[in-house]
Amino acid sequence: MLARQHCGEAVPKDDQSEQRDLLRQALAAGNIGCWEWDAATDGFTDDARTIASTGVWPGRRTAQSFAAHVHPDDRETWALLWVAAMSPTGAGVFCNEYRLVRPEDGALRLLSDAGRVEFRDGAAVRMLGVMRDVTDRREAAAALEASSTRLAGIVSIAADAIISMDERQTITMFNDGAEVIFGYARDELIGKPLTMLLPERLRAGHADHVRTFGASHVQARRMGQRSEITAQRKNGEVFPAEASISRLDVVGKLIFTAVLRDITERKHAQQLLEQRVEESTRELRIEMRRREESQAQLVRTQRMEAFGQLTGGIAHDFNNLLTVITGNLELAQMRLQDDKAKAFVQRAHDAAEMGARLTNRLLTFARRRRFEATPHNPNDLVNGMAELLERTLGEQITLTTSLEVAPWTILADPSEVENAILNLAINARDAMPKGGKLIIETANVAFDGADSEFGFKINAGDYVRLSVSDTGTGMPVNVLRHAFEPFFTTKEPGKGTGLGLSTIYGFVQQVNGTVTIYSEVGQGTTVNLYLPRAVGDSEAAAKPKTASNVPMASGERILLVEDNPDVRAVATEQLHALGYTVTAAASGPEALQNLTAERFDLVFSDVVMAGGMSGFDVARWVAAHAPGLPVVLTSGYPDGVLGAAVQDNTRPFLLRKPFSRDELARSIRHAIDGTKV
Repeated sequence: MLARQHCGEAVPKDDQSEQRDLLRQALAAGNIGCWEWDAATDGFTDDARTIASTGVWPGRRTAQSFAAHVHPDDRETWALLWVAAMSPTGAGVFCNEYRLVRPEDGALRLLSDAGRVEFRDGAAVRMLGVMRDVTDRREAAAALEASSTRLAGIVSIAADAIISMDERQTITMFNDGAEVIFGYARDELIGKPLTMLLPERLRAGHADHVRTFGASHVQARRMGQRSEITAQRKNGEVFPAEASISRLDVVGKLIFTAVLRDITERKHAQQLLEQRVEESTRELRIEMRRREESQAQLVRTQRMEAFGQLTGGIAHDFNNLLTVITGNLELAQMRLQDDKAKAFVQRAHDAAEMGARLTNRLLTFARRRRFEATPHNPNDLVNGMAELLERTLGEQITLTTSLEVAPWTILADPSEVENAILNLAINARDAMPKGGKLIIETANVAFDGADSEFGFKINAGDYVRLSVSDTGTGMPVNVLRHAFEPFFTTKEPGKGTGLGLSTIYGFVQQVNGTVTIYSEVGQGTTVNLYLPRAVGDSEAAAKPKTASNVPMASGERILLVEDNPDVRAVATEQLHALGYTVTAAASGPEALQNLTAERFDLVFSDVVMAGGMSGFDVARWVAAHAPGLPVVLTSGYPDGVLGAAVQDNTRPFLLRKPFSRDELARSIRHAIDGTKV
């Protein structure tokens, strides 16, 4: 090899040796191999690094044999460049990067090859070159490029905002997710300060926070360590976000990358969930309170039922006593000639009737009395209650009545009306602990169907308005709203059942009437009962029949079944006085023996009897063995009689205790003749 010259001067030999040493060191450091091609032999002379790159050839490496192992896709280019380098009119340089399939192991290597041709007399005689195996470097570069491409793709499609910034907190990367979240285009923010994405009040503090993080030993705040921040969109909207941040030192410069997630919807969902939990908790508390109230109502109902059963039993026994009293008084009055003595007996009889009305009220309270709607003058019902109310209300309360001069007749159960007046009066008394005024009024009113009062709709028709007003404490709106609900009461425990107004409301609804209520705190309360006018009320209510037209017997035989000896004796005398032949039985089994042995025109039996057989059982036996024989049952429990009669289809005639001689006579004739008299 010829010694090279520098600037036209020959290089000294010592310098040549030094340069060769430096060249060898540089080639070794760069892992660069050297080769020489001889045109005369078409053979290569390779150093160790070139052999390591091209492989060990089975024979001497030639341009022709080498070209055969160049990758088919690169072979043509390799050949063209090789031929071009040999052209005396060209640059005399071979420079190419190609793939080689090594003959020794078939490994595919990427080689970077460069050589310079030496010409002599216009012909190429040799080529000196260098070769470097760049396979690993290119594979690493390709892997890095693929990784960068994948990362760029992930960053691009990520729904979260991914933002990079330099040490000065200037934005250097802004992905698609950030564009969607913040509303900025990428070009609007690259090179701009990160604080553009924060509300004005938070910008200074956030810059300090990033600087502090950059100076700390923490490299990243991972997703599980996200902190909640407040960010700002391009349109000025402020929203909550979760953010994590990382720090990377690249050639002495810090690069920060923040990942930010909009949690507006999550916050909203969380608020909705908390709201639903709160609502569910509130509903659960309400349900628990409702169940507690229902349990308390059940206890009160059971207590009232037990008390009602006791009351009904007492009323039934009392009715038997009244039957004896009234029956004997009637019998005595029939035999008396002295008018003064008759007057004494009549007073006793009137007192007994008052007792009967009292038992009716007890039965009404016990819900064991059958309601009987009959025409009544409402003023008579009010006047009949006045004396009782004056004793009940006490001296501190003044009772005043203002009654319609000519009231319409109402069709109602008088006991229910009296019970309603009594309940309302007691409520008024409790609302006036320091005294006051109670006013009861009646008035004829007519409605056309478009009327309402205090929010209560009133159907078209003629009514008698029965009003009970007081000057008491009144009721607030929240109490007034529940006034007619069963078991609702504002009274202390043990002082009210909450059944008064609800019972009144139910009774009025049954007769197709309406109840309204008006109240003001500190002013008082008025309850109006609108009771429908009776059809044909111009006719006078049925008057009691006189003794002169009491229907008498026509020779009929009656079987009387009664276990109470006093009642049995009085009933026997009453039936004898009406002209009937009577056979008395003290029990149901005794009655069946008589029915089997004799013929009767009617069976008159008590319902509740000792001996294991009731009046129901007697009626069933008669229906099965003597279906044409009429049966009249009497009891203080008409509700039970009705239920049994309907259930058994025995259809007996019913007479309530205590009964008068007239009621007894008409019931018997009705049962025997089949027509009312």
